[in-house]
This record gives sequence, C-alpha cells and structure tokens, in this order.
Amino acid sequence: MTEITDFLLTSLLNHGALILGGTLFLAALGLPLPATMLVVATGAFSRQGVMSVQAAASVAVVAAVAGDSCSYLLGRLLGERLTSRWKGSKAWRSADQQFQRWGIWSVFLSRFLFTPIALPVNLMAGSTLFPWHRFLVAVVLGEVAWVFLYGGLGLLFADSWEVLSQLATDLSGLLVGVLLLGVGAYALVRRR
Repeated sequence: MTEITDFLLTSLLNHGALILGGTLFLAALGLPLPATMLVVATGAFSRQGVMSVQAAASVAVVAAVAGDSCSYLLGRLLGERLTSRWKGSKAWRSADQQFQRWGIWSVFLSRFLFTPIALPVNLMAGSTLFPWHRFLVAVVLGEVAWVFLYGGLGLLFADSWEVLSQLATDLSGLLVGVLLLGVGAYALVRRR
C-alpha cells in the first residue's frame, strides 16, 4: 500500500464518515485517490463495528454524487471555452449525437463498472449539455450500485477486504482496456 492509502485507512478508522465523504468527493472530481478501496474497507470496518453501515452508505452515495455533479458543472462551464474550436467539426457533432443517445448508459456504467473513465464521462456530459436530470438519475443509480456492490463485498468478506479491493481495481482497469479495444476495433471496421 502507498502512504496515501495508509493515511486514508488510518484516518477512516479515526474520523469515519468525514474522511469517507471527503475522499469520495475529491475522487469524483478527478483526484487519484483509492475510492473503491475505501468503499470496500468501509464495508469491512462496518462489519467490525467501527462504523454504521447505514451512515457510511449514505455518506458515500451523497459525497460521490456531489463530486460527480461538480465535475458535470465544470464540464458545462468550461466546455464552451475548451471545445469551441472543435464544436463545428463533423467528429464533434457525431460524438455529441452519440452521447445524447447513449450518455445515460455511459454515465451509469462508469460509476461502478468502468470507474476509471467516470471523470471524462462527467466532463463530456457537461460539455455536450447532456440534460442535468438524466445525468443525475444515472449518477445516483450508478453510485448506489457502486457503494452497495463494493461496500457489500467488504461487509461480506471483511477478513480479506484488502485482496478483494485489489481485485476490484484490477478488474475495473481490465474492463476499461477491453472497452477501449472494442471501441477501437469497431472504429477500424467502420472506417474500412
């Protein structure tokens, strides 16, 4: 484990929900923090009686949704400036149309299955003016699934939560790699 991970775990034991909420909020804004590991650890610590399951789950969902909402807003505010040179292009219009069509699934699945691409999805949603209410529904459902899936696994397998956390991180990275490979293959086939 890294020093930041050790610090966060110690702080989680000492300060509970405050550290959990703050870390998940900052991770949703794009800071490279071990959010999934912290959710798994929180489940394990809850089983050991260190934290209340209900309070931890509530704080985790609210903090993650708040962070996702802020990154959506950032995409919305800065998107016009950052993408003004590309907005008129055919590629941008195509990407915008695809996001309007499939964006709700992109947002939902990137909360718990393809977590490494959650921030770019949030920024894309904001910059393409994806409807806020649709974004929020997908984020809330996805974050609830994330917290209950990984926190629940930590709760069930409290004795081996560290191994489980590493497996979850590795699986998420693998899934993103497979997704990118699939998108690349699709684009290549379509181009030909």
